[in-house]
Amino acid sequence: MSTAEPNASLNDLISLNGKRALVTGGGKGIGAAIASRLTEAGASVTIADLDPAGADFAADIGARFVQCDIAHAAQLTAAIDDAAGDGNLHILINNAGIFPTTGPVVDVADDFVSRMLEVNVRAQFSATREAARRMSNGGSILNMASIAGLSGGANISAYAASKAAVVSLTHAHARELGPKGIRVNAIAPGVIETPGVAEQMAPLRASGIDIDSRIAANPVGIAGQPDHVARGALFLVSDLASFVSGHVLVIDGGSTA
Repeated sequence: MSTAEPNASLNDLISLNGKRALVTGGGKGIGAAIASRLTEAGASVTIADLDPAGADFAADIGARFVQCDIAHAAQLTAAIDDAAGDGNLHILINNAGIFPTTGPVVDVADDFVSRMLEVNVRAQFSATREAARRMSNGGSILNMASIAGLSGGANISAYAASKAAVVSLTHAHARELGPKGIRVNAIAPGVIETPGVAEQMAPLRASGIDIDSRIAANPVGIAGQPDHVARGALFLVSDLASFVSGHVLVIDGGSTA
């Protein structure tokens, strides 16, 4: 639980010294940017990622690495135990998930929808449950939603539904876990330049579409970067946001304004 006083110094408010954090899907993209910022703020960070290549990045920033499929219950529990160490877990970043490529609803198979919900909803739910069990002195849980979960989107209906569920879980868990000193918030990013987004848009770029202009087509007029999201994450898990819970922070350059 936050003990920040109204007159606490800025350095104390943003410091994560002595805090243990787990970042799922932290080997690249938004997760990597968040892990880097948390480490910079003094947290002891564990990165859980399905891709073993994330171990190199973890070593570069001084974080621990656990290879983990968050949809695999035993692996997820082991990653959370590893992050908690001999003490408590203080921060969970529920970042890992499936990217939004879906397709027209008439072409989407049930198995695809089931997998999307399994990873983006059920696994995040399980991670929150296991983390909360290890936050006996309070903590902060941050879920990764999406602007698609707030406004939908053509050809990404399964993804949008999964992220809308994340928003709902954020509200519900904030109410339930608040009395235990655990704050629960979410970030809803817009289009962010990540390896996953680049992979999805490669066919469009190859067809001659000006993807860079589309990515930057927001009121701010710049392309969203992983660190833009990471800065919001650092705010929400730090004592700067000690009175913020159940909030969904939209980081999209004003696209949904």
